[in-house]
Amino acid sequence: MTLLLDAAVIVGGLALGRWIVRRVRARRAAAAPPPPLDGADSQPAAHAPPASFPCKLGDVVVRVAERDEAWLAGALMLAEERPVAALFVAPEAGGDRAIFVRDVPGAGMTWLTPITENAPAVTKEPPHALEHEGVRYERSRRLPVRVSRVGSGAPSIGDRAVVAEYVGPAAMRLLIVAGSEKTLAWKGVALHEGDYDVLPGSPETLTA
Repeated sequence: MTLLLDAAVIVGGLALGRWIVRRVRARRAAAAPPPPLDGADSQPAAHAPPASFPCKLGDVVVRVAERDEAWLAGALMLAEERPVAALFVAPEAGGDRAIFVRDVPGAGMTWLTPITENAPAVTKEPPHALEHEGVRYERSRRLPVRVSRVGSGAPSIGDRAVVAEYVGPAAMRLLIVAGSEKTLAWKGVALHEGDYDVLPGSPETLTA
């Protein structure tokens, strides 16, 4: 009888120990930060996109008139003390489209394509004005930022950059990102509310 009682106590102790271990592991898993998106650098919670951005990672942006669309698979988050702008990329859109947004309610967005030929000559300090394909552009904004990559497909330009926005005739725009490792340029048009639709997506789909 004593042996049976001892055995029962031992089995009960083992079961209790296993239950405690499972509980501890579950609490640690719940407290741990989620893993970074596939192909992305980890992003601190403090760098979450502002709610004023008209779109977020995983969304699909559709131009109303042209019916062109861009699935936002990755982004360069551009931050001062917090994110102030983002360059979303759509590498599967057939033309490597990009969407530039700023933390300004109602500012809309800029629909862009990369400049791969006849790119304007730009140093680490973007000039006040430049020409591209015979069109003159004036710099409207200069923004020194810290850069973090999220999602998949965002170009690697270094962890710091100077972002320069340029305004051309009508809605024509240029964007220069002079990174600490690489400088890139995009051209496109400004879009305002009514020019585009945003189909909400989920960043979790990027890990599939």
